[in-house]
Amino acid sequence: MSIFASQTQQTVALPFDAPHTVTLRKLTGREVELAQAEHLRGVASGRGWAGRLQRILKNTATTDAEAGAVLADPLHGYDRLTMCRAGMLAWTYPDPPTSERVADLDDETLESLATEILRLTKPALFQTPAEQEAGRKNG
Repeated sequence: MSIFASQTQQTVALPFDAPHTVTLRKLTGREVELAQAEHLRGVASGRGWAGRLQRILKNTATTDAEAGAVLADPLHGYDRLTMCRAGMLAWTYPDPPTSERVADLDDETLESLATEILRLTKPALFQTPAEQEAGRKNG
């Protein structure tokens, strides 16, 4: 894997819209900061994840462990739309993935693609503690 975000790319299948695929890339450090800042703006204004988190905790999380699992979501702290606008290079649909087209994605697709972009950008967020430790030992 390269230290340059533009050189770390992956094409993923869209299981809910076969046979289409999307080519994604790792986010730059600046793009990660922008996704975090946009998330913070959303939380401060009460839109997006803050409302979703409140509904999840109110309706489904009944124990500290369940609430912790919700908070452990790797996407927590990142704006999905900002990530997808920056990290999507191409797809197999007729129109290119412009900012407007990406903003038109349904929630399930946006969640899935943002997760894959974050997995490329910060793979340690998706590893177990044992996997992280093994990675440190193996260099």
